[in-house]
Amino acid sequence: MVSYSTVCILLLLFVINVDNRTLSQRYRLRELWNIITDKFKDTATKKFHIDFRHFDKEEMLLFPDIGYQSLNNDSIWKIMMHGWRYERNRRRDWFGFSASLWVERIAKQLLDEKDILYLNGSINRDRLKPFFVEDESNEKIHIKFDEKIFSFLTDSQGQFNEEIEISNDEIQKLKQQQGGSSFITYEAIGDNKDKTTGIIQLIEPRKGISVISDVDDTIKISEVLDKVRLLANTFIYPFKPVPGMAELYQKWRINNNNCTFHYLSGMPDQLYILTHEFIYENKFPDGTFHMRHFGWAATSIFGFLHSQSTFIHKIAYLRYFLSNTMRDYVLVGDSGEKDPEIYGTVAKEYPERVRAIFIRAIKGEAFEDQRFFDAFEGVPREKWQVFNDPQQLPIDLSRSPKATTVRDTSGVVHRLVLDSELIFFNGQKYSSIQRMLYNWCWLSLPYALLYIIAIFIDITRLWVCLFMASKVPETLDTLFIIL
Repeated sequence: MVSYSTVCILLLLFVINVDNRTLSQRYRLRELWNIITDKFKDTATKKFHIDFRHFDKEEMLLFPDIGYQSLNNDSIWKIMMHGWRYERNRRRDWFGFSASLWVERIAKQLLDEKDILYLNGSINRDRLKPFFVEDESNEKIHIKFDEKIFSFLTDSQGQFNEEIEISNDEIQKLKQQQGGSSFITYEAIGDNKDKTTGIIQLIEPRKGISVISDVDDTIKISEVLDKVRLLANTFIYPFKPVPGMAELYQKWRINNNNCTFHYLSGMPDQLYILTHEFIYENKFPDGTFHMRHFGWAATSIFGFLHSQSTFIHKIAYLRYFLSNTMRDYVLVGDSGEKDPEIYGTVAKEYPERVRAIFIRAIKGEAFEDQRFFDAFEGVPREKWQVFNDPQQLPIDLSRSPKATTVRDTSGVVHRLVLDSELIFFNGQKYSSIQRMLYNWCWLSLPYALLYIIAIFIDITRLWVCLFMASKVPETLDTLFIIL
């Protein structure tokens, strides 16, 4: 019986992991699902601008990052390059199929009848795809920046986050070649020789104002405090902007010379493509993106977003910006997460560099709630303001916001600490080996369940046979043949 179960499980594993090209598409469950959903994909792609080719093969994502002049030598530019190397994982494809069905079951409790076509159009599956690819660790990435070539290795999460130095003459030459914009491009080449284009935003002039903005519930409605609504807004519903925030940011860009924007979020960088599309479609200013990588050690999006690592991620990036550039910063966030506490901490460390802090109240709390006074203790009152309507905020960022109450209508240079270097899970620090063991146990769970089910079936068959044999002894030989 045990050998029979073992054979069944091994056969199942073989079927799951066998190369797609060796099986007939007609009889494979995954291909059947694709046949059903393919007719929706063209409509979804045109309507929602989603490229279904992403994450179907070995590929690379390059996240827009910053370039800035060295504090000690203005003839040198330091360029940050952040990318993620991945490939399709056939085993996780099946988990992705199951996860999609799971999201559908929840979605049917949240969607109206008219939205069913949108749901069945596999939009949710496209959002899930990035979470079921395999990180390509220890792969060599070649960066072509103008005429120079740099090489890096990806870390355990398939990511590289590197800093290179380029002379000011080369930067100015490259800017001229690319039209004179403060956004310049470079190329990254992986082992498969495919080229991917990345974007760098040059922070110039050295002095000026930059806006660092959270995304979820600051400019995009996510409802991060509600697990079900967060899931729906992340994987099912179209992304919705917070009314008035895009107009406010554009006014800031126009009325404050050389104002740059940087989107700092605790959400997974697997959602970068959709988040970038959201920024573009809703006419928010172009900027750089600084998100976190979601690993299989995380229990859920909700837990990932509210973990201690998110706090560390945001603090690290804020300190990096403030300690490596000469700009003054306006920080924009919301009351749903730890933005007040994070921004308050940084404002006390760099009191002369944080120009203003704006916190969007999303929990119905009073603008004079004690939490805000605790978070901003030691920060001048005129530097921070709580709001629930973008019209309450000033357009001129050259001065700190006024200290009047708004009426409620509703030193050390830091380096970045990557998630691959510091992993937190349920508030505890885990080593790479512990995380690897956890991932192995988690991915092995479905197979263990299948094995238990097979053993249960064998035991049931044996019990039935013995029961029948006790009632009709002459059938015993026949029953052994059946077994």
